[in-house]
Amino acid sequence: MMKDVEYSEKEIAIFEGLINLIKEGANPYSIKVSDIAIASNVGKGTIYDYFDSKEEAISRAIIYNIIHEAKNAFERINSKDNFKDKFYEILKILVDNMESNFCTLNMLLSVGGIQEFYEYIRDENYDLSRFIIIINDEINRLLELGFKEGIINTTESKYYQITAVKGSISGFVHYISRKDIYKDTSVEEAMNESYKLLIKSLN
Repeated sequence: MMKDVEYSEKEIAIFEGLINLIKEGANPYSIKVSDIAIASNVGKGTIYDYFDSKEEAISRAIIYNIIHEAKNAFERINSKDNFKDKFYEILKILVDNMESNFCTLNMLLSVGGIQEFYEYIRDENYDLSRFIIIINDEINRLLELGFKEGIINTTESKYYQITAVKGSISGFVHYISRKDIYKDTSVEEAMNESYKLLIKSLN
């Protein structure tokens, strides 16, 4: 699924300190090295022992958090044993993430979200493009289960099928990010409509 990268205790402390700062509302572009040191409970010099710059430290922390969140998400999805429950779990994960002050999912969905830091994460251990492949693989497994259960009967192309799943999820993301304009629709109703849309698209 995802290649594990070994980190020292100090690196993990720095990552978690940075992520906590961002979740508490700190702007990644204005965080100081001294802020990172305090949040991580390490000396300023320790940060430069592991990273060439503040930007690199922030980049690594973001990727560390993306991988951590992705692994947790896949575990939650894989804990469900049928197509409908797996799809609903994806939507529940989105709700949980979108309500966070710092959602790495939003950064992946937003081209500009991580643009400033991308130059620091081009090596093979931190290639964001691999997440697209991993997500597509997970969607393919979901679709295969849907066919096996007889819920999906479409003869459309694989591209169409994957796009249908992503489209129904994107619609739900729009709902939870703009619930202020859908005041008459509950989260449960939005989930049901997303599932209905998906089933109609795949049959």
